[in-house]
Amino acid sequence: MIEPIRVAITFKVDDEVIHQIEAVDPRVKVVDFPRIVLAQGSALSEAQIEEAKAALSGVEVIFGPNTLPPAIVDSAKDLKWFQTITAGVDRMAADGMLTDRYVITKVSGLASVAIAEYVIGAMVMLAKGLHGSVRDQQEHKWSFRFTSELPGKTCGIIGLGAIGRETAKRARAFGMRVVATRRRPGENEGDPDCDALFPHSELTRVLQESDYVVLCVPLTDETRHLIGAEELKAMKPTASLINIARGGVIDQEALYAALTDGTIASAALDVFEPEPLPAESPFWDLPNVIVTPHISGAVEGYGHRAAAIFVANLRRYVAGEPLENVVDPVLAY
Repeated sequence: MIEPIRVAITFKVDDEVIHQIEAVDPRVKVVDFPRIVLAQGSALSEAQIEEAKAALSGVEVIFGPNTLPPAIVDSAKDLKWFQTITAGVDRMAADGMLTDRYVITKVSGLASVAIAEYVIGAMVMLAKGLHGSVRDQQEHKWSFRFTSELPGKTCGIIGLGAIGRETAKRARAFGMRVVATRRRPGENEGDPDCDALFPHSELTRVLQESDYVVLCVPLTDETRHLIGAEELKAMKPTASLINIARGGVIDQEALYAALTDGTIASAALDVFEPEPLPAESPFWDLPNVIVTPHISGAVEGYGHRAAAIFVANLRRYVAGEPLENVVDPVLAY
């Protein structure tokens, strides 16, 4: 008798995706799992928790978001592999879920192009003052002004991963100089998509040189509040900060102060701590800030793209081959 590989899909997918997953190998069996929608800040009832725990009995693989409560995941005693549908695993790290009991893989690179496009779009908006024009339109104000342009400006990318690289390519296409940091660049290592590449220890240098600073690092203990008051003071007073990483990478109180006292010129913020951004947050009303609701990576067809990555990894799993995009439980990315 063939021992089944039971897979739990913990988010809503269509039947086509289930068929693709089960077609990988005759042993693969997608089990019924309650369709639990976990909105931010929501909680499950005791009945829902018990139903989910029962469904995970005997499950070997979980494919889904990183919002599944640890108590539910811990009930899957036979779990060997958790494939998340996100590139970041900071929430799992905070919940103590990055252990050696099972392998965690992510979908690194899935939305890197979409996020890079967001970054370039934010740069153009900030350079042309389009965010101000939107406010002027609402007030029926005709505010003529001169604007800046991107060629010749320096784009500083903090974290040259998949997103950072796609951003670098597009910034180059706009005639920008690109400097970047990477956690562990090799000695004298260059990069074809950057004019200069530095270790994270050279963060201040990159901040000092950049007209647009783009945060692309994962949120870990090492990067929490990576950008604080001192780092903001190192930036040019004409510079802009773009955050598509996680809200916790920035000391938000220090950022608010820097944006209101002229330490830096402007910011485009797609991520906050907490999320959703509270209605009473002062960031909503800052005229030099673009606020978006964590949409930079919310590309159409996201679920199907994540499924394609999972199916490719599932083929490796059933063949006994190394999985791709494995999360390091120590580094937390």
